[in-house]
Amino acid sequence: MSIVNKANSPAQSRRNRRGLTLIEILVVVAILGIIAGVVGVNVFDQMAEAQVDLTRTQIKNIGDALEIYKMKIGKYPNSAEGLEVLANPPKGRKAMMQTIPRDPWGEAFIYTNPAQHNTGRFDIFSKGPDQQSGTDDDITNWTR
Repeated sequence: MSIVNKANSPAQSRRNRRGLTLIEILVVVAILGIIAGVVGVNVFDQMAEAQVDLTRTQIKNIGDALEIYKMKIGKYPNSAEGLEVLANPPKGRKAMMQTIPRDPWGEAFIYTNPAQHNTGRFDIFSKGPDQQSGTDDDITNWTR
């Protein structure tokens, strides 16, 4: 009867190694890359959506301040006076807003009065992510 020394066999020697092969490492790196790509795209989409939501909220807040301005002054500011009158009202009047916000892309909101879309009120809009007026990504206070 012959005793085979299994500790010295090639199959046993491969099983005893604890390291990873280059192929195994590349597979793990590829999987991590795919996961990071999927997560990155989802995070980017959520960020873009949050910026649009923030812009809608800012437009609503400015609109609310304009309504208060109209109640106190008797009229909406005209386009020449602009939104700055909400932060710097006529002498003796209290400011409706501490500062006029900029949209998430760093641009000023566009205010027009008399309005072209909201008859009897005012128009406020942001050029949106592409920062070009009149495109589909504009964010407005009127229904298209």
